[in-house]
Amino acid sequence: MAEALISAVLRQLDPLLREQLSLVTDAEKEFRSFASTLEAIQAVLKDADRKQIENDSVKRWLDQLKDASYDMDAVLDEWNTKLGDEGKKGEKAPLLNKLVCCFLPSSSSHSNPIKQLGVRYHVASRIKELNERLDHIAIEKNRYQFVENPIAIEHVQRETTSFKDISEVYGRDVEKKIVIDKLLCESSKAQKSFEVIPIVGMGGIGKTTLAQFVYNDKVVINHFNPRIWVYATDPFDVVMVAKAIAQALHLGDAHGIAHWTFQTLLEQIDQAIEGKKFFLVVDDVWTEDHSKWEPLEEALRKGAQGSRILVTTRNSEVALTMRAKSNMITLEVLTEEFCWSIFSKLAFPNGDKRDELEQIGRQIVQKCKGLPLAAKTLGSLMGFKEPKREAWNDVLKSELWELKKFKDEVFIPLMLSYYDLPPLEKRCFLFCSYFPKDYSIGRDDLIELWFSQGYLSSKRNYWEEGLVCFKNLAKRSLFQDFEKDEFGDILSCKMHDIVHDFALFLTENEFCNIKLNGEEIEINKKARHCTLLLEKKAQLPSQAYHKNLRALFVQNMCSSPLRFESLSYSTSSIKTLTLSGCKLTHVPENIDKLIYLRYLNLSNNTNLSMLPETLCNLVNLQTLKLDNCFDIRRLPKGIGKLTNFRHLHLLGTPVEGIPKSLRKLTNLQILDRFRLAPDEMEAMTLQDLNQLNSLRGLMGIFDIGKVEDASEAEKAQLKNKEHLDNLQLHFGECRDKQATALLEVLQPHPNLKSLQILFYHGTTAFPSWMISLVNLKRLDLLNCPACEVLPPFGKLQSLESLNIVHMMVQRVGGEFLGIEGHAHTTISFPKLKQLRFQNLENWKEWEGSREDSSFTPIMPCLSSLEISFCNKLEALPTFLRNTPLKNLTIDDCQILEEKRLQYVNVEEVVKILTSETGDGRENAETSPHQERLV
Repeated sequence: MAEALISAVLRQLDPLLREQLSLVTDAEKEFRSFASTLEAIQAVLKDADRKQIENDSVKRWLDQLKDASYDMDAVLDEWNTKLGDEGKKGEKAPLLNKLVCCFLPSSSSHSNPIKQLGVRYHVASRIKELNERLDHIAIEKNRYQFVENPIAIEHVQRETTSFKDISEVYGRDVEKKIVIDKLLCESSKAQKSFEVIPIVGMGGIGKTTLAQFVYNDKVVINHFNPRIWVYATDPFDVVMVAKAIAQALHLGDAHGIAHWTFQTLLEQIDQAIEGKKFFLVVDDVWTEDHSKWEPLEEALRKGAQGSRILVTTRNSEVALTMRAKSNMITLEVLTEEFCWSIFSKLAFPNGDKRDELEQIGRQIVQKCKGLPLAAKTLGSLMGFKEPKREAWNDVLKSELWELKKFKDEVFIPLMLSYYDLPPLEKRCFLFCSYFPKDYSIGRDDLIELWFSQGYLSSKRNYWEEGLVCFKNLAKRSLFQDFEKDEFGDILSCKMHDIVHDFALFLTENEFCNIKLNGEEIEINKKARHCTLLLEKKAQLPSQAYHKNLRALFVQNMCSSPLRFESLSYSTSSIKTLTLSGCKLTHVPENIDKLIYLRYLNLSNNTNLSMLPETLCNLVNLQTLKLDNCFDIRRLPKGIGKLTNFRHLHLLGTPVEGIPKSLRKLTNLQILDRFRLAPDEMEAMTLQDLNQLNSLRGLMGIFDIGKVEDASEAEKAQLKNKEHLDNLQLHFGECRDKQATALLEVLQPHPNLKSLQILFYHGTTAFPSWMISLVNLKRLDLLNCPACEVLPPFGKLQSLESLNIVHMMVQRVGGEFLGIEGHAHTTISFPKLKQLRFQNLENWKEWEGSREDSSFTPIMPCLSSLEISFCNKLEALPTFLRNTPLKNLTIDDCQILEEKRLQYVNVEEVVKILTSETGDGRENAETSPHQERLV
């Protein structure tokens, strides 16, 4: 931890030290002295980090060092912030030149000499005091006889394949069969509606993984309805578990359910599962107190006989608590061969030098002691090592294997993996202690959080830097349970409980996770990052926002709104504030007292209706998240004053117009929702997007139809926004020719991956630029009622997903494939995997090419076809026989259902499209009007 922190501070000092001054100030000397001493200490930090595990005095020495580094970071923050007003004329001037100006008398008539003099003396005295502290720390380090290590500037890794999320369960076939048999067998005890099946085993042995595979088994999916997965809190909180069950049963939205009393929760669950054969998984239960479990148990009794509850736990006494000892399944450690299978898959991703290194690899696997998590962690670690015997022997013979202080044996493999990380990745990994256990961590949100803490470079491409860091941590198996989009890109992840415990172990006294229920509790004032869970009638205690705090995450599970007025009066150094879903009704006017704030998350506060103008005084603010704030209609007019602003998140928030001042922020990277305002509002227009060429990710543009002159829309210059991946064009009400002209001038950059065109009233949805989108993977045409002919989408060579909803099409033929009237020299829809037609009420005919389609493949990758509410469609084209179709869904298509697809040879379709299971898509229910051939 210390190594990572000091590297971050030195990284911030670097631009100061590289500048050459014609006038050397005392402040510059102090900075150089501090940096020089830090660098000398940095050389011994790897050894100190190892020794602190078993030597408390070394740990105290490192704590002093971290405190001094944190305080220097705060000084740098204050320096940059206080210089902000003076430096606006020359924002691009070197930072150290600004520094000199701060310590020399100012000639500016706009400056307050007395105030500036106070700032100079205050900062100078803090730097001098920090240097004295650091000198003392440097002298004290000699007591410990640390071994110096070479300082690695860049971490070198060998080339590997793209990240693989291991989906196999090794060595658990017997246990999986036992669990499924217990789930499916009918109980001989007729009076019991459900039985509890506990899976018991030590941490890291694979309990949750086994439960996940059983939960997603197709036989289990078809046998139970509903299926519910919840994570048990530690300590066990039956109210939180009940709320999670209610959300999984879709009994209401998360914010509504949060207001329910425990009695209401139990009544709603009781009604929802009555007469249904449910399957409930409660993951990671610790409590041995049956009285805590009993109220929920009673609410589940109306489920149909044969219902099951699967519990994972490290404590065999839990089986007694739940009166399920006879059903208990105990997981033993894996055999060495199965551990080798897990390890080798990750250690040799390309199979290179496997034979040469297998002997050492198997010796390393012996140290896993049969724990799958250890095998996975070590395999990921070795996948990053150079495939040389020396590097592998270093791991095998590491002194860390001899440490005895860890509470979990799997901590040693995790420590080996952690020590192998470069400083930046160490820092970013440890920050994940900030999240509660089992929290779904958004990838993009995590990168923005890292950026707010100063871990990522502000001058280089910080986003790419953060993305590489995230991918490397994922490759090392420090993240799991990935949620991915349809193209395989990771959207979110979680941390294994033990990995989370390990991160908290390394950040003791720096990160704290606390549950408050109204009782007095002591909060460590040395903690720099704090996560608070508020229950009952708890409110933020005053000690939660002390002066050392850098990040605060509040989860408000109370029915009352969070009050945080006093937070703004504190003198904290807070940079990151997460108040999502805290039921806020307003933001205090004095929010601008948090002058170092870089990240503010106010999402999911559904009663929040406005933001104070003082928010625009937060000169360091980089990220403002306002997703799903349903009552916010306007943003503060002065938002353009936020010169460091990078990310404005507005998904699900009906802001009617973006203040015109925002157009000046040419470094803005996220603007995911842009609604054109009524004429009377002074707000941004399409042409104001002209200079915002750093925008990336998703951008939705609403009410495009309000633009009367297409030449004005063309000035948006979307074609220059090369970092946009996903573009949504919402037209609204406008005339046919107007809509066509507007679409023609809204040409995106060829890098675009996803395009949605909605509520479009033009007769053609294929502008001249469409064919230039060579990277387009997804295309949605939604509610385009004036379109009567489908464009030649078959020409889009990268398209993987196509959704067509509500159009007046009567016939689909060769023009759709892009091959009509031409020789069959190219493949039509060469990469298309998913195709969906919905609400094409006039559609009667679907033909392939007018010529024999056997000359050229059509949709050679098609795996899923869905047709719904197309009642006049008479037949499917014969070229579908030659596609690798796995999932065919026909819903509310009267003629097709009556004819049973007689225009296509039924036996041949069944032969090609039917699998052994014959069921539908995973996790989907089949309606009476659906036929699925999988």
